[in-house]
Amino acid sequence: MADIPGTLAGVTAQWLSTQLQNAGHSVPSIKSLAHEPMDGFTGAMGEVGIFKVVWEEDDRQDLPTSFVAKCPLDDVNARWYNTIMQFYIRESGFYSDLVQEIDMRIPECWVNLFDPETGKAFLLLEHISEAEKGDILLGCSIPVMEKLVTDLATMHGKFWMDERLLEIPWLIDWRAESLQLGIEMTQTAWKALAENEPDRYPKDLFEVLDRSWINNTVEWLGRYADRPWTLTHIDYELDNILIDTDGPIILDWQSIMRSHPGVDLGWLLAASHNQETLDAEPALLTLYRKKLAESGGPTWSEEELEEALAWGILYPASCQCVPYLQDVSAHGSGAERMHQRFDKFLQGSIDAAVRWNLVEHIGPLC
Repeated sequence: MADIPGTLAGVTAQWLSTQLQNAGHSVPSIKSLAHEPMDGFTGAMGEVGIFKVVWEEDDRQDLPTSFVAKCPLDDVNARWYNTIMQFYIRESGFYSDLVQEIDMRIPECWVNLFDPETGKAFLLLEHISEAEKGDILLGCSIPVMEKLVTDLATMHGKFWMDERLLEIPWLIDWRAESLQLGIEMTQTAWKALAENEPDRYPKDLFEVLDRSWINNTVEWLGRYADRPWTLTHIDYELDNILIDTDGPIILDWQSIMRSHPGVDLGWLLAASHNQETLDAEPALLTLYRKKLAESGGPTWSEEELEEALAWGILYPASCQCVPYLQDVSAHGSGAERMHQRFDKFLQGSIDAAVRWNLVEHIGPLC
């Protein structure tokens, strides 16, 4: 295993040249390497930057001159959260084992390194510089949302209860022991939010979440795992998406897991809506049901999909208190947008839980 730098600033031209060649790319050595942060991106768990390269031989017009580079953030809190969620082993595994089977536009991976002993990781990805970054604070157009829903339903249907997924060692489900490490952190944030903002949740919703996910977490992790499952992205929202004239490009496969699909669809619609797409939600749900069935998944009624969404939004409606209360001051100029982002995640999850009748679906079970 290559010695992986702990920060993007620690990557040298010589080291990167070696990794590209070890990955099987027929490229010349890198003459010089420049690193800059990605515009408009402030990572809470990892570094993301742009590498600009000058090759030793400059007569090959097909070689890219810029890449996106990713590595874990060298920060105590980020290391702890990455240990709980296993983000980088999952994303590395995705690019090693599954990316070719996903019928979505995904940036090409040039270098993929993960060291299980140290937790260090490094990804070098295609830089699609002409694409615009999605923005959950603005939402997107109806055609873009329709494409996102269609692609999601297609993936869910294709991998519906596919036993091949059970043989992939890094592909966790909700029973992964590491997820339980986050229980205390979630309960602490939940209590703090209840004290600071006692009216943030409707009373009946607060009580159901308190009785289920918050204070009976292990049982509800098991209930999540017991629901019909497929391959899920888990963090499928506009800040993890690029958009160009050909449509959306899906990023950040760090949270990929076996899960019931309501988590994916619920999170997309709760976190990334604007008024236009919210008004179109009934049509978007009809589109999802149609594409899910066409792609190999179940034929769900409207009521069955609403139940799946209620179950899916249970997790973020309970746990978004953690990032919402996070101190983001260290992120400098990006701190204000990060806080706005976490606020929308939280409020969007609460509103969606009400819209999809979570109390009626979950309340009798807890």
